[in-house]
Amino acid sequence: MGLLDRFAGSPRRRFAHLALRVARSTPGVERAVYQADDFAIAVHRTGADGPAHLYLSNVFRETADASPAERRERLEKLLRLMAPAPDDDWETVRPKLRPVVRPVTFGVAGPAGMRPPLSRPAMPFLRELVVIDSPDAMAYVLPDRVDEWGVPVDEVFAAARRNLAAIARDTLDREWRDGAAVSMLDDGDGYFTSLLLAPGWLAELGERMGSPAVAFVPDNNTLLVMPLPEAGVDQIYAVVEHSFNEAVRYLSPVGYVAGPEGRAVPYAPPPGHPHHLPARRADAVLALTEYSNQTDWLAEQYAKAGVDVHIGDLVAVEPPGGGPAETITTWTEGVSALLPRADSIAFHRPGAGVEFRAAWHVVEQHTGLRPEPLLAPPRYRVDGWPAPETLADLRDHRLD
Repeated sequence: MGLLDRFAGSPRRRFAHLALRVARSTPGVERAVYQADDFAIAVHRTGADGPAHLYLSNVFRETADASPAERRERLEKLLRLMAPAPDDDWETVRPKLRPVVRPVTFGVAGPAGMRPPLSRPAMPFLRELVVIDSPDAMAYVLPDRVDEWGVPVDEVFAAARRNLAAIARDTLDREWRDGAAVSMLDDGDGYFTSLLLAPGWLAELGERMGSPAVAFVPDNNTLLVMPLPEAGVDQIYAVVEHSFNEAVRYLSPVGYVAGPEGRAVPYAPPPGHPHHLPARRADAVLALTEYSNQTDWLAEQYAKAGVDVHIGDLVAVEPPGGGPAETITTWTEGVSALLPRADSIAFHRPGAGVEFRAAWHVVEQHTGLRPEPLLAPPRYRVDGWPAPETLADLRDHRLD
């Protein structure tokens, strides 16, 4: 069977074949290899220590209705950015840097040993990455590019933030009507969702609107900002959650407000506040989405490596009486597992079922749970079962 035969058949295989041809004809690419298990092209660039990976799932979906010429053009743009010009050194690239917000699992679901894009924590379940902006598209900055530039990682983030400051100032200088909601749709040049990373932007926006502002970013290209409403917030959260669920490049269903030192933080109204329930639901939806993505990838990687560990699930419940959404994970006797962080832990014995449930912070205090290194979102290794005296203490703090 020849190469063309292996790619013939499904639309995914034909698209992968197209991407491989485009990659191999891109200047600056020495070699390109299709990785079927990951639906990705490993791109070996001239002078690079290792391959960069073009993951095809998103662009395949986004160009499903495009013509063959449009699909090829989209792939050519992406691959040109993955193999930048040799003269693209630190001085020339610095003004092109921009920070972007992405889900915490973005860029990690690749082959074992792959170096993911440069990133750092931003907000719960979100990370800050840096891209090189160009008229056609954007390229994520990889660690090997930073090595080539010979600058500290902190300076890369700082340069991107300085460039964002000018964008933030331009948006604040527009006319903002008191009490009006504004939807900002990015055509690829606005970096509107990145404005959550601009210190003081949300706080100053609230001043211009005449009321504290809340911002939503359901997908990479949509920023919805408005004064905190007194009524109708349930409907707003429902619309945002629907957009989040339908987005190809989703971001977050959570609302964000100005917090300490002007940083954007999740909106967390206290129990009893009319906005508490929808805000808690949005938090749970984002946690479920990211842990689900991580679970699928970890399970696949551990199965390939022959590692015998259970990847614990996260579930969410909303009490029938209208209480706040709560996330729960399960600690099962005799099972080595990686548990996701949750609001509470259910303790389960095979054959007997769940014996009781305790709040996460209580279990953490009594058992000394510690996050495993390098996993984001965090997971906690548990083996066997707590000691009898510890289990007795936890039962004393049972939730139900």
